[in-house]
Amino acid sequence: MNDIFAYSVAFEIMDEDDNDPQTMEECQHRNDWKSWKKAIQDELDSLNKRDVFGPIIPTPKGVKRVGYKWVFVRKRNEQNEVVRYKARLVAQGFTQKPGIDYTETYSPVVDATTLRFLISLSVIEQLKMQLMDVVTAYLYGSLDTNIYMRIPEELKMPEALKSKSRHMYSIKLKRSLYGLKQSGRMWYNRLSEYLIKKGFCHNQISPCLFIKRTESGFVIIAVYVDDLNIIGSPEEIRQAADYLKSEFEMKDLGTTKYCLGLQFETY
Repeated sequence: MNDIFAYSVAFEIMDEDDNDPQTMEECQHRNDWKSWKKAIQDELDSLNKRDVFGPIIPTPKGVKRVGYKWVFVRKRNEQNEVVRYKARLVAQGFTQKPGIDYTETYSPVVDATTLRFLISLSVIEQLKMQLMDVVTAYLYGSLDTNIYMRIPEELKMPEALKSKSRHMYSIKLKRSLYGLKQSGRMWYNRLSEYLIKKGFCHNQISPCLFIKRTESGFVIIAVYVDDLNIIGSPEEIRQAADYLKSEFEMKDLGTTKYCLGLQFETY
């Protein structure tokens, strides 16, 4: 009986730890809390690096603060082994008021039909396709309205306000934090503005496509949120990638092998 009980307890612990935590409290009571704690600090460091947070101020009269939530995810490899702990602070966009906290939210993204056309084009013209990922893309977008958020418990209050109740104060957001209704649009506007400045023009029918003509041909950047597919000759791709790297933190994922549910094979 003792063995059965011990097995049952061990199984419950294993099962509990096999699921990603839903709350900060759950994180703190887990065996891998140290890993989650580091992930939380990494996220706060990233937000500070991107200058997301403005000043902590008394909540303006009549303003309803936007809520927040921590999202915890463990990244796994093909063998289902945990390779990375990821914590993300997201705004609770459902607490935003339309017309006050945001206006437009639409941002164009490449669809499967357009991507198939680009694949056909690259084959016909003997072009290459390279995939790049923008690290924390949304955080590059500046907000178009004043957003006041509840102060996360993990953020320290300024020395002068330590004796005050944090419930009377808010933190003003400067960047489009994940979860806000307009975050995707703000990121697209930021990217579009930069690429146009670099000589690209967006396609009127598919504004998720940015095209630049060169002396030797052309290069296309197809946007799907933070995934950017670059189509062109090796030299044109390199130059476009350099443009992006000079302005944004990028991950070069190499030749496109998988995107929008499509698997690519090159011969």
